[in-house]
Amino acid sequence: MIDNTVRKLALGNMSVAFIAFILACFMGEFQVLERSGLFDSLSSPSVYFASVSTHGVLMAYVLTTFFIMGFGYFTAHTALNKPIWNPGLAWGGFWLSLFGTVLAAIPLLTGKASVLYTFYPPVQAHHLFYLGATLLIVGSWVWCAGQSGLNYTKNLE
Repeated sequence: MIDNTVRKLALGNMSVAFIAFILACFMGEFQVLERSGLFDSLSSPSVYFASVSTHGVLMAYVLTTFFIMGFGYFTAHTALNKPIWNPGLAWGGFWLSLFGTVLAAIPLLTGKASVLYTFYPPVQAHHLFYLGATLLIVGSWVWCAGQSGLNYTKNLE
């Protein structure tokens, strides 16, 4: 039997991951249509580069981070028979990562962070993008702390 908190955490993280994947797929399709030249109305370099950067961030960071966290909660509970060490902290990490994702999306979608997903200098994005990306990663560190052995001191009955 799966604990209700584990179920909600796993589904919450997986839902964000798959929503990110679906949005990234639509942006990828837009890029194909824009580059095809078949639709002159879609031709916009600023929108194109905003979609390329957003697509890359969604696929490389948001999808993978939330998928790993959701899969990790589910697997630790079902395969290893381990509870969540601190559910409040786990939800805090989820919300911090989600907030960071939304914060990073603002400059991405407004064309102020056309840095692809690499963030290499000298290309620079708006400071909210870097703050959001940092919060996404810090939220995943909360998951790492909870999965790193702290919760393996108590087995489920």
